[in-house]
Amino acid sequence: MARAMLTACSPWLVFLLFLLLAAWALVRFSRAQLRLGRLLTLHRDEAGSIQSLSFVLTLPVFIFVMLMIVQVSQLMIGIVVVHYAAFAAARSAAVWIPAAMPAPEGPCCISSYAIDPDAPDQVAPETNPTAVDYGPSSGGLTYKIEPGSPKYDKIASAAILACVPISPSRSVGLGAPSAVQTDTVLKNAYGTLVPSSATNSKIGPRIDNKLAYAIENTQVEIRFFHKNEEPPLQTYGLPDDPNEFYPNEVGWQDQITVTVKYNFPLLPGAGRLLAKYVAPPGGGKDTVAGTIQHNGSVYTYPLEAQATIGNEGEKSMVTYVYQ
Repeated sequence: MARAMLTACSPWLVFLLFLLLAAWALVRFSRAQLRLGRLLTLHRDEAGSIQSLSFVLTLPVFIFVMLMIVQVSQLMIGIVVVHYAAFAAARSAAVWIPAAMPAPEGPCCISSYAIDPDAPDQVAPETNPTAVDYGPSSGGLTYKIEPGSPKYDKIASAAILACVPISPSRSVGLGAPSAVQTDTVLKNAYGTLVPSSATNSKIGPRIDNKLAYAIENTQVEIRFFHKNEEPPLQTYGLPDDPNEFYPNEVGWQDQITVTVKYNFPLLPGAGRLLAKYVAPPGGGKDTVAGTIQHNGSVYTYPLEAQATIGNEGEKSMVTYVYQ
């Protein structure tokens, strides 16, 4: 037992011996003299001790307050940026969904969507022509667009690029970004705006880290609301009917809502402190610690924003009629 403790403490003993030898060499070469009287006088001198003690006691609190101010400032900037990312993605959706792309994503069409079961106030239209309430009515349905299509990727990339500035530039173990073409465009744009960065070899890896983190920690959800005042989003078996919707078509007057969720990276010290669970004095739960997530070496706080914009599809202005 004693031998194991001695073996474990041997590096520290060697380090302590090295410090003693360094102190002896410093005294030896500086020709200093040991005077116990002066040491006792210095020990009894208490001038300025109150100021030093107050400084030592308040310095950790001051540093803690300053770090929290910096963290709150960064968090407020992150909230603004995520709201802008939602607007950029919604604006991109209003442009890309009406765009003419190869089938099946033609004009005003997107790969696939389904009725959102979590949306409130869903009012399904009457699709039976023999029903009494068949025809235009109030309310409507909210649809959620499925990810994985070219148009969806274009919309999501707008939100991801908006979140790149608030992503960490240090490596968090994500590797190279998957969007190689986007990464090249970012580097070329940065090099054009800051020509002096061409001599700095650290700029490229930092842009890679930012983009990789934004891709991994940005989620985009796209929904649109189709009113029952227009025919339902379904086919009627009339191939040349201008009033008929395609199976994957979005109404050109539908409202498109984009939700952006981003895992905002916190400062290492502040994130580690906020992630610790603290029981409130009056009982209850620590709502702050429950929202802090630990992803690898990064503590994150979830941010979410929504933006709604009308579709800008190009189609005939003839009013839709029910068949």
